[in-house]
Amino acid sequence: MGKFELKSFTRRGDTSKKRKDTTVYSTKTTKNKKPAAYQMHDIYFQKAKKEWYRARSVYKLIELQDKFELIKTWMNICDVGCAPGSFIQYIKKIIKDTGQIVWIDLKSVDKYSQNNINTIVHSIFDFDTLRSKVEEFIWEGKKFDLITSDIWPNTTWRKEVDQYNSVELNIAIVEFAKHFLKPGWNLLLKVFKWEDFGDLLNAINKDFVKFTEYKPKACRDRSFEEYVICYWKK
Repeated sequence: MGKFELKSFTRRGDTSKKRKDTTVYSTKTTKNKKPAAYQMHDIYFQKAKKEWYRARSVYKLIELQDKFELIKTWMNICDVGCAPGSFIQYIKKIIKDTGQIVWIDLKSVDKYSQNNINTIVHSIFDFDTLRSKVEEFIWEGKKFDLITSDIWPNTTWRKEVDQYNSVELNIAIVEFAKHFLKPGWNLLLKVFKWEDFGDLLNAINKDFVKFTEYKPKACRDRSFEEYVICYWKK
């Protein structure tokens, strides 16, 4: 996997003090319906603060888990683009101490006290050096039972640029999964869906039997993000 010029990525909605089988479940917005006004501190943000989650994005994963049951108690799981870490908090509630969790992000996050949560500050594009770091935690030859991602490129607010960067990040994660996801298991991605979306689907179809698209209710009304569940790695 070659290097890419995108320097960093992040997840929005941080509540910490630091700032070819396709099923589409998303609800389409009618032409006459205007998107709701953007609210930084919306109901999900407030709920995350109240329930001690690090970001509102956790409710997207909770809904995905309720619908698709991707996370099992015994799994070893990797979360890519994890900052500020709400996905990890929820995953930990399910697997408890039975599996290993590895998170990867360019940004460091507040560390967890649990000894089965391991942190890697690294670019997903620099696979050659990332590989050895991952193997420190799961050992050479071992693979994950599930890989999740809520990755978000640093936005330029130019739709075509941000969507292209999102697709490139996700293609890199598919490549990562080729090496580190067990055959027959699943990958969860988040992508900005627009013109280059087909490039990501081409990469997914090479390595997975099928995929499903889904847009959780916690996604902002005006957002063009969708989640893609990639089933049964070949």
